[in-house]
Amino acid sequence: MQAIDTWATALGLASGFGLMGFKETPLNLLVTSAVINAALAPLTAVIASRRGRSPIVWGAIGLGFGMWALAATLLLMAPSKGAAPSPVPPPRAA
Repeated sequence: MQAIDTWATALGLASGFGLMGFKETPLNLLVTSAVINAALAPLTAVIASRRGRSPIVWGAIGLGFGMWALAATLLLMAPSKGAAPSPVPPPRAA
């Protein structure tokens, strides 16, 4: 029984659901956290894709970390496309 308490606490904190003061049985907390993470994972993947990030990676992160992954995805800026083009062409070799 101690193992399920540990898993429920870990998943509850990782998903952010346990921080809300949800007082139920460990099995109920475990199932509820898993369902919430599974619901947030596709949303996290779609937002990551629209911001130029890998939807597969962020979907997997969303499965594990729920609302924390969603918050990180919302806070991340799109990756830069490289260095800005130089307004002056480089000098030619003589």
